[in-house]
Amino acid sequence: MRRLASIFFLSLALLPLTGQSRTIADLFASEPGNIFALLTRTNRLDMVDYYNSGQSVSIQNNLAGDSKLLELDSAYLKLQASAGRVVEMRMMTAGRKDTVIAVIETVMTPVPDSHISFWNPQWQLFLRPSTFFKMPGIDNFIKGKMPRELRADLQDAMVFPLIQLTFTGERHDVLEATHGLERFLSREDFKRFAAYLKPSISYRINGDKIKPVK
Repeated sequence: MRRLASIFFLSLALLPLTGQSRTIADLFASEPGNIFALLTRTNRLDMVDYYNSGQSVSIQNNLAGDSKLLELDSAYLKLQASAGRVVEMRMMTAGRKDTVIAVIETVMTPVPDSHISFWNPQWQLFLRPSTFFKMPGIDNFIKGKMPRELRADLQDAMVFPLIQLTFTGERHDVLEATHGLERFLSREDFKRFAAYLKPSISYRINGDKIKPVK
């Protein structure tokens, strides 16, 4: 019975997705492999089926590792794609426009670092992500007036920004950005900068845009 249900939902997922898409599970199933290359469509639908039946089950992916669906509702999905990679998907809409899918891919080691991309329901990539969201840099976490020399030292220390993104809130409509400085730097070095740094920055989904919370 479970296998028949998976086949049925797979057939729905493969139908053209125009206008307002049904659920994030449909989009998860129809993704052509640019994001979920290690999971077949059948794998994905099995994961959704298990999750909806209240079972916490890991699925073996194409590299013989484990993948697990962590959270799922009609508009949001969080997946442990592998031991070192987490993927989040959130549907965004604006009026009569087609759905925009925000995808956060976070590499978990050694310090979490995220990349965000935006797609349409046919899984075509929007080439200008800044249309929807401006990714913060380390400078965005600085509060007050940091001395010039200290700011230069901070920029030298963070050649790669290492910023983690995650959707939070009851409806997963808040995007929280956090920096990895405390884990990346030594304790002594981090103490030099700590007083001038915000621990996080919050953004909120507004239509098909993600804007800073003021």
